[in-house]
Amino acid sequence: MTIVGIVGAGTMGAEIAHVASVAGMHVRVADADMARAEGGVARARVIGEKRVERGRLDAATAADAARRVRAVGAIDDLAGVDVVIEAVPEDLALKTAVHRRIDEVVGPDVLVATNTSGLSVTALGDATARPSRLVGLHFFNPASTMRLVEVIAGAATAEDTVARATALAEALGKTPVRVRECPGFVVNRVLVRAMAEAFRAAAGAPVDRRAADAMVADGGPAPMGPFALGDLVGLDVLESIRADLEAAYGDRFDDAGTLAPLVAAGRLGRKTGGGLVPDGDARPTGTEPVVAAIYYAGAMDEARRLADEGVAAPDDIDLAMRLGAGWSEGPLASG
Repeated sequence: MTIVGIVGAGTMGAEIAHVASVAGMHVRVADADMARAEGGVARARVIGEKRVERGRLDAATAADAARRVRAVGAIDDLAGVDVVIEAVPEDLALKTAVHRRIDEVVGPDVLVATNTSGLSVTALGDATARPSRLVGLHFFNPASTMRLVEVIAGAATAEDTVARATALAEALGKTPVRVRECPGFVVNRVLVRAMAEAFRAAAGAPVDRRAADAMVADGGPAPMGPFALGDLVGLDVLESIRADLEAAYGDRFDDAGTLAPLVAAGRLGRKTGGGLVPDGDARPTGTEPVVAAIYYAGAMDEARRLADEGVAAPDDIDLAMRLGAGWSEGPLASG
């Protein structure tokens, strides 16, 4: 029986713990102290209960899965596991410290993965004595329902490690897409590029954001427009990702100063009740079709760049956008 160690008992750690337990694996959840680890186990149980309520999981399976998840007091208690998935917050210094400790505790044959949406797998691996066995597994939130996992190899990640990570993702019921390491990987690069383009276009002319969102959803494969999507993700989270991508790739990720003032004002989208999308009915100004067209043009251009750079195969880019962003078809499908 596979034993999976999860480091980090927050939302994503609990989601991954639930997924692994439903797949029949035994799970140990570790955090900075036992109380936090127990909180993560409780969250994993609640995830199962909510899925039962929604008819997505039967009660017996959820109960069996919950019994396979237990809390442990520290990373030291993960000795003897087969796999470790680190799911602590997106802070490179924190993740580095965690991986150094994991490296000291678990055996040389243990598969070690970092759940990251864009941090360097290479940098994390370089902080350990065995960089060849570290791989990135980018689960999408909520992991209990999202099928995509981006599998990211660092510069020193062994091919066998990538193969094992891919097999693990499949055993968890996910669809893995192999991605060469780069800032933002696939889905975030495409989505945030498209959103930044739309934000710049809207900053330069009067635009009704509700109407623009509707035209994006009605006129293409995306299920949601850039303004509503930003509010759903959280503008603080989006601005952090966008700023990192602008630093990495330049002005094509510039948003014309759209997000930073809202974040500074505490208007973070749905979680605070105010953000990019105003209240009230849509009042189109005539420029909304331009914003929608620019959104899709930005997505297609970034997808082509990913393919040209060899970050992922074109079919995998489209697959990632379908499974990770909910698009009905990928940006390269008609190109």
